[in-house]
Amino acid sequence: MAGLACCKKANTEDLFPETLKDFGYEFKDGKMRNIETGEGFKFVVKEGDQAYNQKHYEAIGEIITEEVYTLLKTECGLKPLPVPSDAEPSEPSTFVFASEDALSNPEKLLILIHGSGVVRAGQWARRLIINDTLDSGTQVPFIKEAQKDGYGVLVMNTNDNYRRSQLNRSKIRGSETPECHAQYVWEQYINPAKAKHIAIIAHSYGGCVTTSLFKTKREELIKRVFCVAMTDSVHFLSNPVAYKELVKVSRNWVCSQQPLDAPVSTQRGDIERVSAGVSVHEQTSWSSFPSVFKFLRERLAVAVEKKGQKSTTDTADDGVDEGSPGAATPAGGRGGKGTDHSMSDEDDEADDDGSNTKKMKITK
Repeated sequence: MAGLACCKKANTEDLFPETLKDFGYEFKDGKMRNIETGEGFKFVVKEGDQAYNQKHYEAIGEIITEEVYTLLKTECGLKPLPVPSDAEPSEPSTFVFASEDALSNPEKLLILIHGSGVVRAGQWARRLIINDTLDSGTQVPFIKEAQKDGYGVLVMNTNDNYRRSQLNRSKIRGSETPECHAQYVWEQYINPAKAKHIAIIAHSYGGCVTTSLFKTKREELIKRVFCVAMTDSVHFLSNPVAYKELVKVSRNWVCSQQPLDAPVSTQRGDIERVSAGVSVHEQTSWSSFPSVFKFLRERLAVAVEKKGQKSTTDTADDGVDEGSPGAATPAGGRGGKGTDHSMSDEDDEADDDGSNTKKMKITK
């Protein structure tokens, strides 16, 4: 894994440390704490200098990205897969993370897709990682739970789209946009994978990435994707009829003051909306964690049962896998008009110039 630059340079005057320890912090019991005092993160390091405090926060955020990459490897046993898969040594490239059995597991594969902005593979919300806990801000608990349930796991890295040099900014082939990244990863890694049943968990803009993927790979998703769990997705279905197979196997846990899983008004033809039990956007993934996996287990049971029914009755191939969206039972959301979604740090602190994204060395 490529290290960070020797210093985090916010501008010509501000130089920041290269490690979390050098910033004076460590992760202890799942929380980021001051090494000396044991206190949580303090945003204000220079009184009255908001610009410097923000740069300091963003420099720590870059290190958090590397810390989470390390957790994916050490805590979850994942390994990086290159994007593009045939990148030349001098070519800009990124990576996704995958379990050892992601491509070989014959039964189940789980895909994780984060939101937009500064977050990278393994993160739901940087703000929660820094200010709350690793459990609430990262995808680690989701990965471990999926592995306990026998899934292979693939973690997308949809926001890593380019590399910046002193002279220019170069887009990464196959990852020019979040949507391009998802399509490339599907074509190169997911579609060739052996899993009969594929599930997706997507947060925020990850829902838009998922609907875009369904639009371009519709027949492939209908055949194999049995479940899509979204957490406060910001997608919009301009033509609901075209996405009816996706709608049938999906559920969206949204910001709401209602109890977890309570029905929330859903626009006709859209994905069923239920309450995540919280009113803060970036908290929806962690708050809905138990319900998401309950949903996955229920949907998988339906998919497996229907596939077994088809096998025992020896029905003719109608072009739709019985464990697929086209054969699943509708989720049955209520009619109504959807609500707006507030943005969180994964949206409003996007890395505009790509300079904060470091390239990982891939070992093939």
